[in-house]
Order: sequence, then structure tokens, then C-alpha cells
Amino acid sequence: MSSEELRDWIFHGREERNLEYKPSLSWQDDATKAKVTKAVLAMANLRDGGVIVLGVEDSGANPVGMKQSDFQSINQDHVLAYVNEYADPFVELIVNNVEFEGKLFVTIQVQEFLEIPVICKKDNKDQNLRKGVVYIRSRRMPESAEVRSQTEMREILDLATVKNVRRFFSTMESAGIRIDVQLDTLDNDQRSFDDQRGEL
Repeated sequence: MSSEELRDWIFHGREERNLEYKPSLSWQDDATKAKVTKAVLAMANLRDGGVIVLGVEDSGANPVGMKQSDFQSINQDHVLAYVNEYADPFVELIVNNVEFEGKLFVTIQVQEFLEIPVICKKDNKDQNLRKGVVYIRSRRMPESAEVRSQTEMREILDLATVKNVRRFFSTMESAGIRIDVQLDTLDNDQRSFDDQRGEL
């Protein structure tokens, strides 16, 4: 993470599908853990994943930073372990505790799923996490929500399909079978389709 990326995330000014803001929160609080977990599960099902920034209020308009005690309560090991109690398959993420312009922030960079979409593997009824549910960042508004339409499910399945086709070609090449296909074309075509659909 570069200083320029950090500045862009903190001062973007509004939430997006792949960027979520939260105020100063303590990892000691169960509601905090559930909110972050839901957002991570949803972002893991997006192309290129996403970033959660803690220490920014009013949906991105007010980067006030975090309280020292909240900032110190959050670290890579705690977040990774808790989130992956709910994620199937495993979610990869990077937690950064940073000071920027005299204020404290935590960024959580969520990687897109490796091969198959991530589902919630256990219930937490008090905190609105449900076993067997696939979460995604909605196109209607920047929120983490259950997949509710065939369009959202198709987006996730298309991403999984591209990944599996790429893995197939890689396996074939490892076996010594040459296939003349530009793998980057698969990603570029899918990105173009996603961009056009996002404009509708």
C-alpha cells in the first residue's frame, strides 16, 4: 500500500462497491466484528476485492481518524482469524494500522476469492450473519447484502468461470499441452462487460 493509495482511500469522499467506510470501532465489540466480517465476505465476491477504511465517518465525508484504544484493538491476526470462522473458502486480507496526517486509520484490503465464491459458513443471528448465504456489495447502493438477484449471482459465477478457465489452461500448459489463447483476453472481456453493465 502506497501513501498515494492510502490518501485516495481516505479522502475519496464517498463509498463505492469496492470501498467502505466505518467510524472508529473497537475489535472488542461483537457488533464491530460482525459488520466487518459481512463487508469482507461481500468484497471477497467482487472482482479485485475491496477496501474497508476505519476512522472515516458520514459515508466517507469526514475522515476524523480513530480513537487510540480502538486503533490498538485491531490487528491482522485477530481480524483474519475471526473473519475466517465465517468464510468458506478462506478469505485473504491485509490489515494495516496507519497514521496519516496526524490521525489514526485502519485499512482492511480484501482479496477477491481464489477459485470459488465465498459463502457464510455459520450463523450469528444476533449480528445478522446467516449460514449458507452468499454476500456481495450491491449495485443499488454501496452496502454489503445477500445476493438477491440472478444478475448479482451471474456476476459472481462469471468471475468464478473465468478463474476456472484460466486454471484449466495453466494445468494444460503444465502438462506440456500448448494452447494458443490469450488468457488476458478473458479478463479484459469480462471487465468490459462489467463496466457496461455498471453503467445501466
